[in-house]
Amino acid sequence: MLIEDDPQQAEISEDILESAGFSVRSFNSIAPARDYLRTSTDLIDLFVLDRRLPVKAGEPATDEFGDELLKEVRSNHPDARLIVFTGFATIRHIQESLQGGGQLPAQDGQPIDRVTVLEKDQSLEFKEHVVRFRQLLQSLDDIEIITPPGSDPLDELDKRVLRRLAFDYRGVSIAVASLGGGLTEASVWRCEINRSEGRVATVVAKRVKSPGSSGGLPELLPRANTTATVRTLSGLMAGGYINVLQVAGEAPYALMDIIAARPAEAVELVRPVWDALHGVAALRRTLTVADLCAPLIDWARLSELLATYGIPVPAGSLAVTTQVGPRHGDLHPGNVLIDNGQAVLIDFDSEAFAAGALDPITMLISTLVHPASPIRGAAWPGVSEIELSFATGDFGRGHPCELWFRSVLDWISECRTSEREFWALVLAYAGRQVRYQDVLDDREIVERVIAIAKRAAEALANS
Repeated sequence: MLIEDDPQQAEISEDILESAGFSVRSFNSIAPARDYLRTSTDLIDLFVLDRRLPVKAGEPATDEFGDELLKEVRSNHPDARLIVFTGFATIRHIQESLQGGGQLPAQDGQPIDRVTVLEKDQSLEFKEHVVRFRQLLQSLDDIEIITPPGSDPLDELDKRVLRRLAFDYRGVSIAVASLGGGLTEASVWRCEINRSEGRVATVVAKRVKSPGSSGGLPELLPRANTTATVRTLSGLMAGGYINVLQVAGEAPYALMDIIAARPAEAVELVRPVWDALHGVAALRRTLTVADLCAPLIDWARLSELLATYGIPVPAGSLAVTTQVGPRHGDLHPGNVLIDNGQAVLIDFDSEAFAAGALDPITMLISTLVHPASPIRGAAWPGVSEIELSFATGDFGRGHPCELWFRSVLDWISECRTSEREFWALVLAYAGRQVRYQDVLDDREIVERVIAIAKRAAEALANS
């Protein structure tokens, strides 16, 4: 992305960038560049900015406007490369531009500084920086990605993330198999990384939005019930991160893969994880239902979403007794990995200090709405069954996955503190599903989600 108001300088810079192999989007002022950045989903690797820029074409250009844009770009695109042109390369400006800039990864030689400041007559130096950076990106593009026949195509960011992982292992190819992703659009893969001489690593990789922190729920669970994160990678991934998870077996798979075909086996495998989660220490508290459900959705936003479907949401000020403690926060069968015959949790991005019933409730409903669930769709219990038996011992009776439903409901019974707690969490989790486009695109799924939300709202109002 090139932002330069001097036509001659813009032409020179664009020629150098295109000659190096970059696709270039050019702007001559700040306002249209900001508009593009607000709406674009393009993977932007390199920003070339003039320091002195106008907000709109034809208006006066100032250093202050350019510096504001530089700060925005550096903050919002934390692992992109930035080259800043200035006619007055003061020491102070160089220091301000480089502060917090960091470095980008390199396999050989010195890492590349993320921010470089040049004067406008340094076209040769500019070309050197551009060519060196393009060579780094080409080394990523050279890595082969092998996917199973018939698998869904990877988007550009997923490709970059996987190549970035292989790059860190000095790999030349990476064979990947999807293990499913969360409703936060995160992706999880089993990866075999190869060098020219053969395989060097087999890991599970998960794309995340933040590196996370030590401590929390993973440290409170038995080691057998979690998969250790051996490293977190960043750089050249649109500001995202990869958690690299250690695996013991050669063929790990998601619990989601077997709940439809082998529900009894799924229950047997996952029960130790449920027991471990239930065993985490908790405090008895009395909250409002709005505070209780805050880890899932803002109560006012929930009311707004469900009003569209004619469902009145009870007041968020209702008092509710619960047991609060560290919770997974987004527990679904895609976040449980079967590794070497043992179930382990692999995703703590949504970890929250929340109600004890939260995890089993999200496990139950996510089985029905998750885009990767084999139960979702035609095999899902119908609206009439939801209206008559949801959350009772009859729910799922006669369904091939009856044992799965009954077992999850038993886990909910072990964890919940009160009827009000249960129905508030069901309402919040079911209601928030209509924020997701994959749900809205399926009329039958919407109908069933709304049936759950309606039943929960009525039960909560009468609690």
